[in-house]
Amino acid sequence: MSKKIAVQFRKSARTRHAYERLRQCKSCGNYTALWTDHCLQCGETGQLRTLNEIAQSIHRRNTVRDAMIVFSISLAAFFLAETFAQMAIAIVAGIAFVAGYIFLSRRYALAVESRLLHQMLVTENRAIRDGLLLDIEDAAGDLKADEHKAAYEKLREIGYLITGNQVKVLKLMCLSHFILRSDMDLELSALIPTGFEPDFVRYLNEVLKISPQLVKRDTLNYVVKHRSSIEASEGGRETLILAAGAALRVKSYVVQYQHLIADFVEELPRERLLRLCKLLQGSHDEAPELYDKARDTVKLKYDFDPEFQGLV
Repeated sequence: MSKKIAVQFRKSARTRHAYERLRQCKSCGNYTALWTDHCLQCGETGQLRTLNEIAQSIHRRNTVRDAMIVFSISLAAFFLAETFAQMAIAIVAGIAFVAGYIFLSRRYALAVESRLLHQMLVTENRAIRDGLLLDIEDAAGDLKADEHKAAYEKLREIGYLITGNQVKVLKLMCLSHFILRSDMDLELSALIPTGFEPDFVRYLNEVLKISPQLVKRDTLNYVVKHRSSIEASEGGRETLILAAGAALRVKSYVVQYQHLIADFVEELPRERLLRLCKLLQGSHDEAPELYDKARDTVKLKYDFDPEFQGLV
């Protein structure tokens, strides 16, 4: 493997919904999840709009169209009127209806635009997927050119919308070329593959050392499911010990993954064992095997350590 390099990842925008990362080209209709200003399909620059902007534009256009229809009916009534009073009523009623319609349109704009967005996502599903596949091809081109940082940053954006194994594997390939640090905006849950993947286990091992707080139930479930394969791999036992230590973040994890933790209690670092004992204090019935193993390990290694006294 080539020498690992130190990198600083481009900041990824935080969005409430994944679809907010999408933009559509006004020229050709192609969709993209990338931040670039040019369209990968037609090459035009400055033509990309977010889906929210598109929905707002459609809403404004529909409002103007409907207002014109209402006012046209009012004008028709004006010309067909037989008296001045009828003409006045037609104009006043038309203006009132148009004003009322515009008021209601603005008041319920968010609801209308939300419905338009939903319709767009349903009807444009195939086009959106085609656009994202074009994004993947662009990232793959960077990967082939050994531009691993650019490739990863693009795949990270795509990964918010396409969660398939292919994107995860490509991201792991990129990450294997970087020196990982605790100050980096690292991901873990989004990289969990569908099956046993050695590249993911190697990445997990590094993350467990520098950012164990990223470990959630989905990661621990993966470790439990593929425990035998992980243990058989290079550095696998260390990974399992680190995973057991990371499971000590909250008590509910300790209870749920007590069998995994119990098998590695004797190899836990002192601070992790102390954390375990504090979580287990008064909880013998919830995890009896783990409780007994923790007590025996403390008696063997830290019997005279005052911090352990009275915990288990």
